[in-house]
Amino acid sequence: MATLDDLAKKLGISKRAVRFRVDALSDLLEKYISRDKRNRLIFTGEAVLLLRRLEELRVEERLPIRQAAVRLRGELQNQEEGSISLDDTIGLEIKLEYLAQALETLKRDRDYWRSVAETIQSVLPPDRMWISKLFPPTPDDVRLN
Repeated sequence: MATLDDLAKKLGISKRAVRFRVDALSDLLEKYISRDKRNRLIFTGEAVLLLRRLEELRVEERLPIRQAAVRLRGELQNQEEGSISLDDTIGLEIKLEYLAQALETLKRDRDYWRSVAETIQSVLPPDRMWISKLFPPTPDDVRLN
């Protein structure tokens, strides 16, 4: 779920430009956009992916926004005629993005706990140093990578 501000940052464009793109794809995005308690637009992951693809088409093909929207509708229609639906495609892309974010979070957690283990290891009294041999907190330890 993303707000208009979040979407503008993700796409690297202004909020006004996002609104123009939302207007160009309003028929496709209506089921993926809602409003929160403060009446702000809330975009689901599907809406973000559609707008991101619109921006890719606009930049790569050097198309005006309206023409890029027509091109995107054509791509989606071709997908619907095939065996994979739009929801399936978007769902897979969202899952992939979510897994990438989860992986980064887990790597940060791993690095944090590695630093905690190194700190604890550095303050162990000499008679407890055998503990550090059981759980070596080094990057080459395959159990931690």
